[in-house]
Amino acid sequence: MKKQPLILTLALLLLTLPFAQANHHEEEDHHTELEDQMSAMNKAWRSIRRQIKDPAKNESTLALVAKVKAGAQKALDLTPMLAEEQKGAAKEKFMAGYLKAMKRTVGLIGQLEKALKAGDNAGAAAIVGKLNDARKKGHENFKPEDED
Repeated sequence: MKKQPLILTLALLLLTLPFAQANHHEEEDHHTELEDQMSAMNKAWRSIRRQIKDPAKNESTLALVAKVKAGAQKALDLTPMLAEEQKGAAKEKFMAGYLKAMKRTVGLIGQLEKALKAGDNAGAAAIVGKLNDARKKGHENFKPEDED
């Protein structure tokens, strides 16, 4: 009879283990508001890159550009995780660089929007290239290395 409580305890432990692991993973996958914002922008950005050269899709592309622009403007008010690791003048310099890069990005998105409204898809494609470069450089400078 003493084996029965042990078996019952082990069975309960095995049943609750997946839930305990799920909670552990949720804690590991903590995202900042900035990461969530950038992720939403990235989804729209991938679609923009695919359809930028097709004038027939300009209306759809403009809607996606509006999403990216809104996200970039919100990101101006958010702080990257790397900034929290820094102190004093280094943090101020880091944040000044981040804000400068994000303001440039917002400006380029505005240029992209104007080009699309004017039907200049070739010009819009060139701006997309500039935005891709700015995005890569920004991620190198302001995003932790272990993330994509």
